[in-house]
Amino acid sequence: MARIDVQGALALVTGAGGGIGRETALALARRGARVLCTGRTAETVERTAELCRSVGAEAESHVLDVTDRAAMEALAARAPVDILVNNAGVGMSGHLAETTAADWTWIRGVNLDGVVHGCAVFAPGMLARGRGHIVILSSGLAYLYPGTEPAYVATKAAVLALSRSLRADLAPRGVGVTAICPGITDTAIVDTTRYLGSRAEETVRARSRARFDRGHPPAEVATAIVRAVERNRAVVPVGIEARVGWWLHRYLPLRAQQVISSLPLT
Repeated sequence: MARIDVQGALALVTGAGGGIGRETALALARRGARVLCTGRTAETVERTAELCRSVGAEAESHVLDVTDRAAMEALAARAPVDILVNNAGVGMSGHLAETTAADWTWIRGVNLDGVVHGCAVFAPGMLARGRGHIVILSSGLAYLYPGTEPAYVATKAAVLALSRSLRADLAPRGVGVTAICPGITDTAIVDTTRYLGSRAEETVRARSRARFDRGHPPAEVATAIVRAVERNRAVVPVGIEARVGWWLHRYLPLRAQQVISSLPLT
C-alpha cells in the first residue's frame, strides 16, 4: 500500500485536549497536516487547535464524545479524514472483585467501543479513496497483564488485537493501521483514573502520580505516532519499558511472563 504523506493530509485526533492527544495534534500540524482536534471539553480542544494554528497549520476544534456513535458518524460525514488517531482513553485500577458492572461499562465504552466507533465510521471513506491511515493507542500493559488492572488491560489488549486484525483487512486495500503501545507517560491520566476498592487509598494514587511524573514526555509518543504513519508501522512500543515488555511477551516462556505480571505496579 502507498504510504500517507502527512503534509496536506486531513488528520483527526481524539482526546486532543491535553497530553498525548495535544502533542500528537501539534506534531501533525508541524508536519503540514490539517488537524481536527476533538475532545469532550470545548476550551481544552480549542486551545490545542490554537496551538496548531500558531505553527501555521489549519486546525479546527470539535466537541466529541467517542462513546457517541451518532456524533462520530455525523463528523465523518462532514470530514473525510486521511489520518485518524484514536487516542481518547481512560484509566482504571482495581482488582476484578472490586470492579462493578458500571465500571466495566465506563472503561469499555471509551477505551474499546470508542476506538471501534472511530474505525467503523472513518474507515469506509478511506477505503473509498484507496488511502488513509488509522492509529490506535493501546498500551504497554496490553501485553504485561498486571493483576491490579484487569479492566484497563482487557481494553488495551483488545484494541491491540483489533489493530492487527484491521491491518490484515485494510492494508491490502490501501489503508494502514498502527497500534501504539506507550510505556509510562507523563500525562494527567492518573488524576482521572478510577481507583477502586483497596486501590482507592490516596497513598496508591500518590505513588502512581509520582511514577507518571517521571515518565516519558507525551511529545515522545507523538513523534512515534507521526513516524509510524509515515513509515506504515504495525506495532510501535514507546519507551524502554514498553519495548522490553514487548520483547518479553514475544519470546519469554508463559511461566516467566506470569511471574513478571505478578509484580506490583505500585
